Amino acid sequence: MIKNINLRQITKKLDRKIKDVIWDLSYDGALLSGGVDSSIINYIASKECSKIKCITVGFEESSMKDLKYARLISDKLDIENHVRTFDFAEAKRVAKRVVEIRKSFDPMEIRNSIPIFIAISEAKKLGLKEILTGDGSDELFAGYSFLYELPLDKMSERLNEIWQNMEFSSQNIAESLGLETKLPFLSEEIENFAKSLSPELMVGKRKNQKLGKWILRKTYEKELPDRIIWRSKTPIEAGCGTAVFPNKFESEIDDSFFKSRKKEIKKEDTVAIRNKEQLFYYETYRSRFGAPVAEDPSAKTCPYCQKNVPLRVRFCKTCGNGIY
Repeated sequence: MIKNINLRQITKKLDRKIKDVIWDLSYDGALLSGGVDSSIINYIASKECSKIKCITVGFEESSMKDLKYARLISDKLDIENHVRTFDFAEAKRVAKRVVEIRKSFDPMEIRNSIPIFIAISEAKKLGLKEILTGDGSDELFAGYSFLYELPLDKMSERLNEIWQNMEFSSQNIAESLGLETKLPFLSEEIENFAKSLSPELMVGKRKNQKLGKWILRKTYEKELPDRIIWRSKTPIEAGCGTAVFPNKFESEIDDSFFKSRKKEIKKEDTVAIRNKEQLFYYETYRSRFGAPVAEDPSAKTCPYCQKNVPLRVRFCKTCGNGIY
């Protein structure tokens, strides 16, 4: 643990590490949601590369909350922001690619990865090759509410579990498109620094609101607008608008067909389909990979889809169900 050191020293050291890591990378673009992580990445990158291009995406049939924050930060930094919107027809086409890349029919995983695929595809159209992302910050600095709402000792335990199983779809999505994503927060220097911090530095309150990533926010609170640095964590599905997908699939797929197909899949494949959105993704998965099976039947398997899962993992990465 880092002990007996004041807050200013910690934030100064963290700032230096993040800057050194980013400035040592090669990149020509970045993803920008207008959240804390991507805003910090774009802020630092723009100091070295004023011509960096950033990309923001949003689902047309939603409020697209991220767009106003992305515009705020891109205007402040005077960087070129490319906004790419998409409709539901495109989302369904992209979903099929994402299911194949991620080898998953987990609704949240696919729903969150669709905008990432679209953003990286847009980067490719712009001629970009190496894209910065803010991936890893929430996992390292307790950015999720299910982490920072825990007692600190429990939060530390949960963080350690997460650190052992971190994985980000931007990496293999980019690879599938012939690009490369760069994840500064997952550099050895920043990862080790975050893991050395006392949990008290991860969580704090501002205006009676509990927030994660406290030390990261404090590090850049004078560099970025309050609306950005103190913005509550907005999951990608809420920020870009894909959170409405369950309702979209619900209205598009007939009830009787869903019930019948769900029953068939349970009987034939021993897979439990939760909802219509998952059914859509599963049909693509099945056509590409066949019904899921355990590679090692003697090892721990998911009771909902029969795929193997690591012993200490709390959810199945194939179907998305919680396993306790």
